[in-house]
Amino acid sequence: MNLDLASTETAELDALLRLAVQETLATTDFSAALNAFLAALPETAPEFMAMLPAGSERAIAFTLLREVWNHTPRPDHGWKRLPLPKPERNAPCPCGSGRKYKHCCGELDRLGPPLPDGFTVLGYVLETIPVRRFAELPFRQLDPQEVSHVASEWSKEGRLEPAIALLEALLAPGGKFDARHEHAFDELCSLYLDAGRAEERLALVERFLTVPDKPLRGAAWQRRATIHADAGEFDQAWAAFKEAQRLDPDQPALALLELTLLGTEGRLDEAQARAAFWSKRLRKLGEAREELLEFLEEVARNPAELLGRLMSTAAGEAGDFETEDFADDDEASEDESEAFIALLERLPAPQCHYRLTPFEDSAGPLEPTAALVDVEREWGRVFWDGRAEDRGYWADTDWLEWLEKTPLAWQSFAVLEDVSAILDESLFPEAFEERLDVAEERLLDHSVALLRQVIAENGAEGKKLEWGWHENRPALRLLMNAAELAYGTDKELPLLEWLIALNPNDNGGQRERLVHLYCEQGRPADALALCERYPGDELPGTLYGRVLALYLLGRRGEAVAALAQAKKCLPKVLKTLLAARPKPPAMTPGGVIHGGDDEAWLYRLEYRPSWESCGALRWLEEVSGARR
Repeated sequence: MNLDLASTETAELDALLRLAVQETLATTDFSAALNAFLAALPETAPEFMAMLPAGSERAIAFTLLREVWNHTPRPDHGWKRLPLPKPERNAPCPCGSGRKYKHCCGELDRLGPPLPDGFTVLGYVLETIPVRRFAELPFRQLDPQEVSHVASEWSKEGRLEPAIALLEALLAPGGKFDARHEHAFDELCSLYLDAGRAEERLALVERFLTVPDKPLRGAAWQRRATIHADAGEFDQAWAAFKEAQRLDPDQPALALLELTLLGTEGRLDEAQARAAFWSKRLRKLGEAREELLEFLEEVARNPAELLGRLMSTAAGEAGDFETEDFADDDEASEDESEAFIALLERLPAPQCHYRLTPFEDSAGPLEPTAALVDVEREWGRVFWDGRAEDRGYWADTDWLEWLEKTPLAWQSFAVLEDVSAILDESLFPEAFEERLDVAEERLLDHSVALLRQVIAENGAEGKKLEWGWHENRPALRLLMNAAELAYGTDKELPLLEWLIALNPNDNGGQRERLVHLYCEQGRPADALALCERYPGDELPGTLYGRVLALYLLGRRGEAVAALAQAKKCLPKVLKTLLAARPKPPAMTPGGVIHGGDDEAWLYRLEYRPSWESCGALRWLEEVSGARR
């Protein structure tokens, strides 16, 4: 039995933990919370539940909920936890199975805690508190670093104003602040910058210039230095830097701040010398990340190029910089590009090196043969270990020679996915653009053909290859890439249909495109049938695609009712879809906000042509009361 939450999809894990906290806060009776949690799990986390061994559901639910229960501060109990005593080995299991604990849920204890070190549920608890009441929170009972982490995660999810409100409450005037509040201070400064609230940021910095704690005061002086530098006030910036250095002389962030100031003034020789000084000092102290040390050593060798890159990012503050922003461009040379393309021009024929164990309507997980496992392990060592993520694909190209000598690698979906990722990056000279497009199509065609052959040789035609099995995901992601590359061609429709047949949960959301493609091709009944396979779906492509399908079927009354439902759920989509000249919104880095302006804009870009080609846009304007 294995409780592998680390491999659970982020969105589903988030929903799983939120549910656990909700059930914990709903009662002080653990048994009642467990029963409610277990009943809601199949709908909340279907993929997670599908991966559990039969008969283990209650034990795993018990173990997970107990961990959350023991970590949850309860607002209605003075923000105190109500930890459960650890069950006695020979006592009845608290999960209610009737078995002894050691023969039931106790078997999971040997696996260790189900959640990683540093795990926190505070964010889910704070979601239950109205933002207007954040000022009433008992911050003396809460870890300021944990609160800051919650705000940071909220800001990454696009919840900027709640994140700001939480940190404003934590750092409100009159509080006692120390080094534990430094991350919260830095985070609030950054969020003010993102929100364009310069006056609030300056007021916060000025207030923290006088706090008793020296490191925290030093952090405020660093921020004051960057504000002066942004205004071109370099004498004041240097004075603030010196004060920050006096208060906390070995703070690694000072190195980046000093190089930023020197580089902005064009003092590259001094920057080179100071980079050498900082790299030696910080390495000796052992208080800096390796990425920062490598960056400083690069500046000491080549200040002009790297400080030029540093200055190109100066729209932010020095305290916000990440070292990886300043690494050398990771581009392939012409020789490397030529060698890479040559490999893709002579791909071997697909060969099946996977086993499937079909049962009922499922093909089960893709299991590589022992030989392929060895190849994938070697690929990980050659391609990934300690190099690709930190230094770029082309910093060390031993993997090119390895691929040349290891033809079996081209039969691995894991290797093919990594190679596909390289092709997606803009790392090649422009002269190779057309050949790379052809190479990418060849690679994905090979991947699709390989998947068909694997399924056929294992007698799994017509069965599902679910996303819930992690072993299947590289193959499914390659199929998604192939469908995307085939956009607007005759290949697209059959690839999308096969993808959803293999993985009906449609974790990539390809059903949105398929619904509209069916409508464009005069198959509204198929579009409607696809929508109805996902009841309660709130994807804009399904909600509004259903309206389009009903309109094309002549079922106008139902189309109007479906439109009302779609508008109620996602009103911005309709408004943006019908607008004559909408202004493009600010996009959310790394994602799209459900119900947000960015989601509505993307729907318009992708699917307004479908409404136009189907002749449904004028009808939509009329029934919604919109005018051009």
